[in-house]
Amino acid sequence: MEARFGDELVGLSRLFGVFERDAICCGSVSVSQCVVLQTLLAEPADVSNLARALGVTNSAMTRLLDGLEQRELVARERTSDDRRRVHLTLTESGRMEAERLRDLTRQAVKNMLAQIPEAKHAQVLESMELVRGALDKTRITFGGCG
Repeated sequence: MEARFGDELVGLSRLFGVFERDAICCGSVSVSQCVVLQTLLAEPADVSNLARALGVTNSAMTRLLDGLEQRELVARERTSDDRRRVHLTLTESGRMEAERLRDLTRQAVKNMLAQIPEAKHAQVLESMELVRGALDKTRITFGGCG
């Protein structure tokens, strides 16, 4: 059971990564940049909180943001109360790109859900919630390699 679960989880992860890159990001941005844009569309953030939310280091987030800023999709501004904090917002073109990517995400999810019998939707959602919760708990308690 464990081996089969592992195979399915890894296969799903790989397939979703390719799907996300090809169907949603469409080569306009990297998958990581796509996630940042859609996250900032929901609400502005600072670099540290965004990095923490996405599970990356501050330096990795800074490199991601460098590319988005060069393309004029994201603007960075130091906060007046703490000059070390950098506040992130979408530019107008960044907002438009994030909305386009969000719409592609929604359409992809709609198309994917249409491939699953409607009577199984609740079961699939419950299973996904269980796997996600277990993955999050495992990530926190296991802590990675070593």
